[in-house]
Amino acid sequence: MKKIGLKAQSEEDCDIISALIQDSISKVSGCNYISDQKCFRVILNRFCWEHSHKFEDEQCYHRVHSGLYIHNIKTIHVNDNFQKKPHHFYNLLAMHANKDEINLIFSEHRHIYIKVDGILVYLKDLHEHYPTLTKPQHNFL
Repeated sequence: MKKIGLKAQSEEDCDIISALIQDSISKVSGCNYISDQKCFRVILNRFCWEHSHKFEDEQCYHRVHSGLYIHNIKTIHVNDNFQKKPHHFYNLLAMHANKDEINLIFSEHRHIYIKVDGILVYLKDLHEHYPTLTKPQHNFL
């Protein structure tokens, strides 16, 4: 399987990255602001929606550690529902972008609002994919 390395410079590009990072898992300790680069980095355990196959009558899925890099940062705001426990896992559901702001939306009404001076986002797989037998599921009311 090929590693993903994508660059987003538009809202439409960010929609593609958002689909790929849906149901990723991250820790607060995996989120860092790199001030000299004006970059916010999130290390993700990403579910590989783009890969699935049958393995001995079992559905096999994959995960991979990925880096999400958001550049041109002006400000970062974390809403009050986002507990700052460095080893707590959070489920990343989506990323929404416009020319001035990128929002990372997590489960349980947690958000990170990032003001930017233009869209520049990278998604890069950091390691090889590894198998998992579980697939994220969503219960809709």
